[in-house]
Amino acid sequence: MTLENSTTPRGNGRGPVLRPGITVADGNHANEGRRSHKTSERVALEIVRDVVARGLRTGDHLPLEAAMVEEYRASRASVREALRLLEVQGLIRLKPGPGGGPVVGSVDAANLARTASLYFHLGAATYDQLLRTQALLEPVCAQLAALHPHRRTAMQPFLAPIDASIERAYHRHAQDFHSTVYRLAANPVLTLLTQSVTHIVTDHVVAAMDPVELRSAIAHEHAVLGRAIAGGQSEEAGRIMGEHFRAQHDYYRHHWPARLRELIEWR
Repeated sequence: MTLENSTTPRGNGRGPVLRPGITVADGNHANEGRRSHKTSERVALEIVRDVVARGLRTGDHLPLEAAMVEEYRASRASVREALRLLEVQGLIRLKPGPGGGPVVGSVDAANLARTASLYFHLGAATYDQLLRTQALLEPVCAQLAALHPHRRTAMQPFLAPIDASIERAYHRHAQDFHSTVYRLAANPVLTLLTQSVTHIVTDHVVAAMDPVELRSAIAHEHAVLGRAIAGGQSEEAGRIMGEHFRAQHDYYRHHWPARLRELIEWR
């Protein structure tokens, strides 16, 4: 399948841009799309289920290939393909050398973001639409974080603004702040979706146009947000988080409008 490298959305505005060889199914054909799993897909599913059932953690070793052939009643080729499927998703790593073999990877929002960016591109979604989605999701995470029983302790490191002029410290502090909000939200579905959207924004937009002049304001807003979350002010935390991201988005729309009209890239 060849993907067209577009930079501006096309079509009539009523649906996704269709490229040669790509069909977008609607709800009326959901049952038609069902099919039997290939052996490699079945093995991949069983490996994932076993990782969860056995409580394995990142870095834990999985059975070697020969043992998997016997355990999952599949050919060596199917096991290898299953491992490759999981490796692409970052869910396992193939460790080389003596004592190597497959090891458990991690549930990383960056891997979900990469897959999602492919679907967003094929659906003709733009970066501006991505920002609007981020502005909807992030406040909900803040609202839930303010309801967590351990919010006061978790927010303690963020109650006062930091010196935003030290770039490395600023970025680390900002990353830790938002990671703590996601953890306190205690909803892995919501937080993984939100993190994947925010990862695309950071990687595709912020990395090319870091709003340096906004850093002091952002650091101050983190402190205000931290106090609202620590104080259990759920609605206020959501409101502040929404304003926090909208201010940054307005900056991008003013300084880089052409970028926000482009289709989200798959990369």
